Amino acid sequence: GRLRPELYASELFGHRRGAFTGADQNRTGRIVQANGGDLFMDEIGNMPQDVQIGLLRVLENREVIPVGTSDGESVDVRFLSATNEDIEVKACTGGFRADLLDRLREGGTVFLPPLRERVEDIPLLAAKFVRDAEAANPQALKREIAPDAIEKLRSHDWPGNVRELRNCIFSAVNNHPDVEHLVSLHIEIPKALR
Repeated sequence: GRLRPELYASELFGHRRGAFTGADQNRTGRIVQANGGDLFMDEIGNMPQDVQIGLLRVLENREVIPVGTSDGESVDVRFLSATNEDIEVKACTGGFRADLLDRLREGGTVFLPPLRERVEDIPLLAAKFVRDAEAANPQALKREIAPDAIEKLRSHDWPGNVRELRNCIFSAVNNHPDVEHLVSLHIEIPKALR
């Protein structure tokens, strides 16, 4: 589920004791924790409006104001953000602040098409995930991926994108640790995602 707006703000900006119900001690937010480095924010399209305003203030003034205080703290952070929503449309319709989107895009934007539009990447990704799954499971034998398994992976549209593919491969390796060839019968695509 989504964080309540005050908890979302607290997570990013921190809070002072008593700022809201349950705030029984001071908390340092993620932005201050990332001072001098990078902060990755996933699913920014879900960010509440008041948090968007606070983040815009951070980007413009390089200062974080924790929830429950007016005292700011200087920060030097590079922000990286991601969303699977059409953030341009949200910015045009008022669902996301256009000025914040402009500030977030200053360093550049990378558009990554969904996995179903880049099926040529599936064999390389599958091979990497097989190696990762083998490394994570001490009982797993090193295996080759059979062409029929690759074909099965390529034929799915992957609504969950790379994360779904990774989970599918890890399940195949963990469910069949003692095989030397990963074949299509080992690949189980969850019914709800078919």
